[in-house]
Amino acid sequence: MKRHESIAPISRQHHEGLLAARLLQHGAPPYKGMPTTAAAKRDYILDLLQRHLRLHFTLEEATVFALAAAFSEDLRRQTEELQAEHRQLEALILALPQITEDLLPDKLHEVGKLLERHIRKEERVFFEQVQGDMTEQELQQLQEMVARHMH
Repeated sequence: MKRHESIAPISRQHHEGLLAARLLQHGAPPYKGMPTTAAAKRDYILDLLQRHLRLHFTLEEATVFALAAAFSEDLRRQTEELQAEHRQLEALILALPQITEDLLPDKLHEVGKLLERHIRKEERVFFEQVQGDMTEQELQQLQEMVARHMH
């Protein structure tokens, strides 16, 4: 389904997260210009957390999650689950420097699977429901919130 323009900027940010999620998983093909060793992938995801993921999580939580949580009980439950996954992803990524080299590929795989599952849930379930349930006026309000947070 096409993304409503209120959610589109957030949705577009998911591309980088999905690429990282795939990169971290076992059997990932080499991507041009992307790290190939477990240690380099660890450093990459730590950098991505600082450079992109934290800002993205904050944007989602301050805009679409806040509005959706106030909209319905079902969406509120979903936002709580998605926010818990944000905290879990952040904690798993921040713990990576303490993981021994022999266990690092499996831990990276775990982070990659969770990140991919999380993004797919937001895209295929949560955003779909937000677009389907909210009125055009509420989606317009969301669009204004997103625009304020991105500038």
